[in-house]
Amino acid sequence: MTSRLRPGIGLLGWWLLVPLSAVLLLVRIGDSTGESVRWVLTWLIAVLLPGTLLWRALAGGRSLTQDLGFGAVLGLAWQLAVWAICTALGLPLLQWAFVAGLLLFFAFNKSLRPPVAAPPRWWHVLLVSSLLLAMVRTVLVLLRPVPLPPLPATRHQDIWYQLGLVQQLLHDVTPRDPWVLGEPLIYHWFATASMASGSVMADVRPATVLIHQWPLTMLLTLVLVGWAAGELLSERKWAAPLAGLLAGVLPGAIQLVNTPTANMSAAQVVQGPTGTMAAVVMLGLLGPTVLILRRQAGRGVWTVMVLMLALATGTKPTLLPIMLAGCLLAGGVAWVAEREAPWRIAALTGVTATFLLASSFALTGSTGGSRFQLLAALRVQPYYQAVTGDKSYPATGNWVLPSLEHGDARMILFAVVLVTYYLLVDAPRLLTLLGMKMSPMRRDPAYWWISGCVAAGTGVTLVFSHTGYSEYHFLGAILALGMVGVVAVGVNLAGQTRPRDLVIVAVAGLATAVALYLFWPTDTETHTVARAAAGLLAPFGVLALVGSLVILGINRTRQAASAAVQVIVLTVAASLPVQFIVIGDALRDASKPLPPPNIEYRTYLTREEQSAMLWLSKHLEPNDVAVSNVFCMPVPYRPGCPNDAYWMSGLSGVQMWMGGWAYAPANLAATEHKHSFLLQQSPWPDRVLDSRIAVEKPSEAHLAKLAGDVGVTLIIGDLRAGPVSPKLDQLAIPIYRNQDIRIYRLK
Repeated sequence: MTSRLRPGIGLLGWWLLVPLSAVLLLVRIGDSTGESVRWVLTWLIAVLLPGTLLWRALAGGRSLTQDLGFGAVLGLAWQLAVWAICTALGLPLLQWAFVAGLLLFFAFNKSLRPPVAAPPRWWHVLLVSSLLLAMVRTVLVLLRPVPLPPLPATRHQDIWYQLGLVQQLLHDVTPRDPWVLGEPLIYHWFATASMASGSVMADVRPATVLIHQWPLTMLLTLVLVGWAAGELLSERKWAAPLAGLLAGVLPGAIQLVNTPTANMSAAQVVQGPTGTMAAVVMLGLLGPTVLILRRQAGRGVWTVMVLMLALATGTKPTLLPIMLAGCLLAGGVAWVAEREAPWRIAALTGVTATFLLASSFALTGSTGGSRFQLLAALRVQPYYQAVTGDKSYPATGNWVLPSLEHGDARMILFAVVLVTYYLLVDAPRLLTLLGMKMSPMRRDPAYWWISGCVAAGTGVTLVFSHTGYSEYHFLGAILALGMVGVVAVGVNLAGQTRPRDLVIVAVAGLATAVALYLFWPTDTETHTVARAAAGLLAPFGVLALVGSLVILGINRTRQAASAAVQVIVLTVAASLPVQFIVIGDALRDASKPLPPPNIEYRTYLTREEQSAMLWLSKHLEPNDVAVSNVFCMPVPYRPGCPNDAYWMSGLSGVQMWMGGWAYAPANLAATEHKHSFLLQQSPWPDRVLDSRIAVEKPSEAHLAKLAGDVGVTLIIGDLRAGPVSPKLDQLAIPIYRNQDIRIYRLK
């Protein structure tokens, strides 16, 4: 018998710690109290609550864990659908009416809210604790080092690119390229559309949303869906907190020594919101997929499946290929096992393929110049350049990495070392593949699906090459999914061994990892294959040796299932020490001021530059178009400079006639696998020249031509980029000036 959840005052107060802590942490790193409160409430009321109600109504309300987790992801699909309708109507605030209407509809239709068993008290304590720990870690480690504008700082240039998209999506559901007037925007912009929706509804500045607030609520979604995915896949409620912990709270890889470092933030990065959302959506896809594979899906689940796939379509180009690989593997295995065509999996595969094809026309932007190239991902692995001397640009060369083209045995051996290291760093996730071998998981198509997804994300990274190393987004998409998979495999095998043995191997993994981190010698001048192999693989060899001795010593029956779960516990435990070190360092530094920015770094922006654009964002007129002398970072223009200056449109929302062109499809395609997209001349050299003339050597005739033929209304001159002609004071109307920036409106 089930009963509705009616938490007491104590549990309600415990849950209130989550939004209260979120606001306090945001205020601690520079956000305003009012904006933080409005943002958190907007996410709770307009995303989480509608998504939870929709999931419960469509998928049957199996548990509160699954309602909240998968509902949080479904809420993103709901949010984007409502945003699209209201923004297309020119009434973005109408989104609140849709939210109110949905909540009232559910309030008066109790039949759509099936009863859910009240979870035990430990569930509340552990879930809230997970959310609190995840927020502290993310705010201190990832968000605090990136201050809000206009503080002078060296932020990643992609922040401004994403912010420019948010500015476009505040008013338009068919965004254009903010930096090249008249060019279509072919890009996966659903993450920035989510930010635009929240920015309007909560009345929060777009920069604040992108840099601090959206990443925090997306993290809460990651933890919630991690819990839900762990419970559903494993079919055990106690697996949920483990899955949520490893997917969203401590999401790192195995780093056993101080150097080289491994990725300790998984897919969570401020400058890459599409990757952050991709990890969340990948876990969300697990919900309806597992129900379909296990023959537990009705029409409602298929509806959710379509909505989730639609969400994935515009989130990241990596998601649907990974999903498709998992479906193909699960379908093939089910066909053999069931001795008949698995039509449910065939239908799922067909729907996924249809969405993948549809997305290729408008939503897979930034893939231009990409290609298949074996082992191209090794370019950014430790010691690659020092050992090989290869400094080729990404996506250049032939079908294989340039250092391997001539079949040099030493380079082949080094490639083997790097691939082995690449796999070992993410060994906990790859142990999900044990589900294809061990009983009872091997009889469950859900485990074949998740194994196919993890293998695809890991493998495609090694055979694909992107002009900006974005092949690693295939790996990033399955990082959280892989941790959920290994937890599910582990808890299914846990009954095959004694709890005491699991404690022993966990302590062995932790102790070995700590000892290696503290005492392993650091070699910062590695330049040979032998030294690279010693530095990268030998620590894992020590862990393997210790683990083998411990597991063989306690596993007298030599049962495969018992040994498998012990290996899982050992590797997961070995991944934790560096995570705690990272959190400890962040806590230690939390009371100290941030170090001053490096003004020599190429992405440095002054307070004056940022303040001018923030001022302009409040004084733009409809259909304003600007020319500027800023195209590169650092700002002085010269042929071959890094052409990724996106901050003017990002901070102001103004449409540029010609801004940075690094990510424009025409520029990416022009690399021809021979050049860096960052250093190429503009595909529109006439625009660059005319823009520079307008700022540096203006004439009445030239400005009239720009205004009449192009529709230019504003001239923005940056003194750090070059001279700004004093003639503009007579030829145009000065509307803003400070130490670095001059802004003029054409007469």
